[in-house]
Amino acid sequence: MEERQTQLPQKEPSERTCGFESHPPYQVPCATPNSRSPCADLAGRGPTYVYLLGLYLGDGCISQMPRTYVLRISQDARYPGLIDGCADAIEAVSGHRAGRVRYSDAACIDVYTTWNPWPCVFPQHGKGVKHLRPIILAPWQRRLVEEHPRELIRGLIHSDGCRCINRVRRPLKDGPRTYEYVRYFFTNVSADIRVIFTWACGLAGIEFRIDTPWTIAVAKRESVRRLDEFVGPKR
Repeated sequence: MEERQTQLPQKEPSERTCGFESHPPYQVPCATPNSRSPCADLAGRGPTYVYLLGLYLGDGCISQMPRTYVLRISQDARYPGLIDGCADAIEAVSGHRAGRVRYSDAACIDVYTTWNPWPCVFPQHGKGVKHLRPIILAPWQRRLVEEHPRELIRGLIHSDGCRCINRVRRPLKDGPRTYEYVRYFFTNVSADIRVIFTWACGLAGIEFRIDTPWTIAVAKRESVRRLDEFVGPKR
């Protein structure tokens, strides 16, 4: 199947406001104007924020607590390196220490922390699962992704993607021969999130193709080489 051209939807999500008429390009409207955390300026944390955005879009959720909000991102327990990276990103963006919890014999570990501005830092927050509601990047998020597309791709693959070895067995005159090559896959039920992934791939010069209705594959040698530079195998 041929590569498809993608374009982000232009309708903006409804942004919560803290009472100011305007904000600097990378400043996020704060949900709780009277809190100790007014507006979170992400200008100096762009790459880390974009990576965390990818993790959130893949396996993250925001829940309202009695007095604050909690961000939870599920990570596969088999990859301690990814768990540490997720915790580091949460702490760098929020300034709060990230906790970790594993429920009984579950295969995943939740990395979490509480922080009042989470719904404004991730305006995609809403009721219900992501694939049943629109997921649209805010203008300031689009600007950050345009500057750091690799970090978004890395976060999305670390949450809902994989790097694997594809083996092909072909019959030849002198006997069957097996070929091996590396492929990347990204799978997400949300059509909007898949569009965001392919848009970031276009920004980063990564060629892709639609493998199944929910899966996007990267198999061309040069594109795989580029992904290996900043994604690589999960650890």
